[in-house]
Amino acid sequence: MCEYEKMSGDFRDFEDIKCLLADKPNKISLLDEETGGKHGTVDSGIGERLTTRGKLLKERRKIVDVQVFMALIGFVIMLVENELFYAGFITKLSTMSIVLKSFVSISTVILLIAVVLYYVTEIKMRMTDNQIDDWRLLVAFPNTNLKLFLEMLICIIHPLPYNVTIPISGPDGDTVYVSLDPVLSILMIFRVYLLGRVAVVHNKLLSGTATRSLSAFNRVDIDGLFVFKALMTSNPGSVLIAIMVFILLTNSWAMRNCETFYQFERENSNFWNSMWIISITFLTVGYGDTYPVSVCGRCVSVTTGMMGIGTTALLITVILQKLEQTRAEKYVYSFVKKAQLDNGRKMAAADVIKNWFQLCNLRRRYSVITRDQIRVHRKLQHAIYTMREARNRRDSIGESTIGLIEISKAISDVEQRTESLQTAIKEIKPGLVHMQRTTRDLQLMINDIYKVLIKK
Repeated sequence: MCEYEKMSGDFRDFEDIKCLLADKPNKISLLDEETGGKHGTVDSGIGERLTTRGKLLKERRKIVDVQVFMALIGFVIMLVENELFYAGFITKLSTMSIVLKSFVSISTVILLIAVVLYYVTEIKMRMTDNQIDDWRLLVAFPNTNLKLFLEMLICIIHPLPYNVTIPISGPDGDTVYVSLDPVLSILMIFRVYLLGRVAVVHNKLLSGTATRSLSAFNRVDIDGLFVFKALMTSNPGSVLIAIMVFILLTNSWAMRNCETFYQFERENSNFWNSMWIISITFLTVGYGDTYPVSVCGRCVSVTTGMMGIGTTALLITVILQKLEQTRAEKYVYSFVKKAQLDNGRKMAAADVIKNWFQLCNLRRRYSVITRDQIRVHRKLQHAIYTMREARNRRDSIGESTIGLIEISKAISDVEQRTESLQTAIKEIKPGLVHMQRTTRDLQLMINDIYKVLIKK
C-alpha cells in the first residue's frame, strides 16, 4: 500500500501512478485530466481519479474567473459612484448612490461565495489526490482557516449601501461627521491579489500535473508569489515599470479620494495635483510646494514613500545586474587584458635587461656617480616596478574571472574523480583479498615443507 500521508504537497499524481501500478495489475486506457483523451494505459482507479481531477480543475478555473469578474465589477461600480459624487450629480444619501453601492454589495457577496467555493474545490482535489474520504483530515489548522479568513476579510471590505459617517475635527476645532466611503473604497484595491491566482489557473505550464507534482515533491507552492518571482527573474524591468505605473495611478486616486472627502479647503482635490504629490513622495523628493492635509492623505503619502523606497532598491538591483558583464564577456575581456599585460610585462623585462647593462657599463666607465647613472638607475627601478605590477594585475584578473559557475564546475570535477577513485579502489579490493589468501596459503605450504625437511 502507498503511504500518501508521508507525501508533501497537494498534487502527487506521479507517485500515485507509480504506487498503484505496482499494486494493481489490471489496466485500462488513461484519460487525460483536461480533455479526457487517451494517454497510455493505467489502472482503472487512476483513470477515475484523473477524470475527477480534470473536472475539478475546470471547476476551479471557472470559480477563479467569477472571483475576478465580481471583484472587477464591484470596483468599477464603486469608481462610477465616486465620480458622480465628485461631479456633484449625486450625494451620499441620494437614491442613485444607494443603488450603485447596493450593486457593489451584491458583487461582494457573490465574490465571498466564490472564495469559499474555491477552497472547497481545493479540498476536493486534495481528497482525490490522496484517496481520503474525510475532508477534515486535509484542513490544516490554522493555515487553511487563516488563509480563508484573510481572503474573506479583504474581499468583504466595500462601501456599504448606506452612508456610514465618522466624527473628525474640523479646521475650527469643531467636530464634523464625514463619510467612511473613501477609506472603504481605497481598501478595495487589495483585491488585486486575485490577478496572481488567475495567472496560475490559466497557465497550462503552472497548472499541469507535472509542474504540480514536481512542486509538491520539492515543497514549493505554485501561487501568485511564485508567478511574481518568476516574472522578476525573466522580465525584471517590465515588471518594475508595471508596478511603478500601478502605484502611481492607484495611490493618486487614493490621495484624491482622501483630499476630496476630508480636506475642507479642497485645494489639492484634483487628480493631477494628487499625482504630483504621489510622484514626489514616491521619488522621496518632497519639494514642499504641496502636501496632503487630511489624515487619510498623509497615511497614503507614508505608504507611497515606503513603496518608493522598496521599488527604487529593486530597480537599482536590476540595473546593476543588467550592467554587469556576462560570463562570455568576462572571458573575452580577461583574455584581451591578459594578453595586453603579458606584452607590457615582456617590454618591461626587456627594459630591465637593457638598463642593467647600461648601468654596468657606466659604473665601469666612471668611478664616481654621474647623472647618467642616476637616470639609468631610475629607469631600471621603473621597469622592475612595471614588470611586477603587470604580473600582479594579471593574477588579479585571473581571480576575478572565477565565479560560482567555475567553482561549481571544479567541485563537480573533484566529485567525479573521487567517485572514479572509489570505484577503482573497490575493483582493486577483491584482488588484494585474493593476494592475501594466496600469500597465506603459500605460507602454510612453506611451513609444511619446513616440517617435512626437519623430520628427514
